[in-house]
Amino acid sequence: MSETEVAIVGGGPVGLYLALVLLHEGITPRVYERRTDPADGSRSIGVHPPSIELFDEIGLASAFLARAVHVRRGLAFGERGAVGDVSFERCPPPHRFVATLEQRETEWLLRDALVARAPEALARGVDVLDAQQGDGRATLTLAGVDGRTEQHRFAAIVGADGKRSIVRRAIGASFDGAYYEGEYAMADGPDTTAFGDAAAVFLTSEGLVESFPLPNGRRRWVVRRSTDTGGAPSREEIQRTVSSRTSVVLDASELDAPSAFRAERRLAGSFTEGRIALVGDAAHVVSPIGGQGMNLGWLGARSVAEVLTTAMRRGDDPSAALAADGRRRRAQASVAARRAEMNMWLGRPTRTPRPRELLVSTLLALPTAHLLARAFTMRALAWGI
Repeated sequence: MSETEVAIVGGGPVGLYLALVLLHEGITPRVYERRTDPADGSRSIGVHPPSIELFDEIGLASAFLARAVHVRRGLAFGERGAVGDVSFERCPPPHRFVATLEQRETEWLLRDALVARAPEALARGVDVLDAQQGDGRATLTLAGVDGRTEQHRFAAIVGADGKRSIVRRAIGASFDGAYYEGEYAMADGPDTTAFGDAAAVFLTSEGLVESFPLPNGRRRWVVRRSTDTGGAPSREEIQRTVSSRTSVVLDASELDAPSAFRAERRLAGSFTEGRIALVGDAAHVVSPIGGQGMNLGWLGARSVAEVLTTAMRRGDDPSAALAADGRRRRAQASVAARRAEMNMWLGRPTRTPRPRELLVSTLLALPTAHLLARAFTMRALAWGI
């Protein structure tokens, strides 16, 4: 057996960020990740202002923002054209925008920073088999290279190992939820629109289309698939769907390979058990429509890091503080899930799109429209909206 301070199971964006925060606070982390390379493919891209501020705390905001597109405005379109827009310029400074960067790029940035600051902190290609606790410590069981198991003891363990979390199963936490109706497809390609650095949302009778700028003159397209489509999405399906629901014509041959997903909601029955805590998708899964999931994971990781840092500096058992923090984070995740469901409701197929367009245009025209901007950028999460 060996001893260190905090183990993090999962080396994705949330786990890597948590390790960097703990390291910044003088706590020695150890990250265990099954993958040997960062995940590829088309995944999360939106990084909200609160997350940029978290990056600033660990000295990574400048490097991140230099790579990302700064989205300062969102455009809304209906069946008959534009219905309104929302500006993020009235959000609190200093970051009055949403930054977009492919998740793999964000993960590389975090990984490289951790390796540079603590070369021994990241262990890749490691299978975690179990997590237990007792006698004032928490223990991970790992699969050894020779086929035997190894055990390592820690002051605390944090599961950041995704929605199929081994750590969550180890503490016996439920993970209730369900898939939403409908399926989505997305693909990236050259930006041929006139939207510039603005995001665009099309609320059509056939379903949602979302469009976000990416670095290097590219743009992401997310579409609600037709109910009778089925099967794996093709570039031609993305091209046809975007063309039929918007005024934009894409070249299918220039799109990256598309991917499909089902939006879902999941919430762990408890985010903690003694010296073990859950963060990110191990604790909660919210619909990706609205781009909250990864950001919510970072906010939760920062909160857990603060609890662990305070307890370990005092030499205290962190269990009670982690439990209180877990209850607060669980309530926050419920708020984020409700907001995501509202975004999905706005983008559902409907035979009567006109009332929805009137609702959106009215909300965007009101003097309080800046509150919508705060909600979209996760500034209002602490208010419960």
